Amino acid sequence: MFGTKTYALANVTSVSMSVIPASKTLGRILAIIGFLLALPLLSLLRFLDITIIMSFILSICIGVLGIYLIGQAKPSYVVRIGSASGESDGLVSKDSEYIQKIVDAMNKAIIQRG
Repeated sequence: MFGTKTYALANVTSVSMSVIPASKTLGRILAIIGFLLALPLLSLLRFLDITIIMSFILSICIGVLGIYLIGQAKPSYVVRIGSASGESDGLVSKDSEYIQKIVDAMNKAIIQRG
């Protein structure tokens, strides 16, 4: 059983681990916006206006946050179950070792079933 879906082992023909790449879109957008906002403010810093300085610092923080989010994005791992009706995704987790243990156990059960 994975969630609310039950798979009969007799109908399972293959089990494998699949990777869902992490989405880095939000981080990229924030990094681009932050640094693009900082560029014109950089030339205005010479006026030492507190509004310009604070805007520059905020835009740099947005860019750094974007880079941080890019670095923190982790892929998801999924148990892919094959049957006569096709493949479907079962359990999804960020922990690849956990998913691999489940895949190994299910493959062992399929082999023992014969």
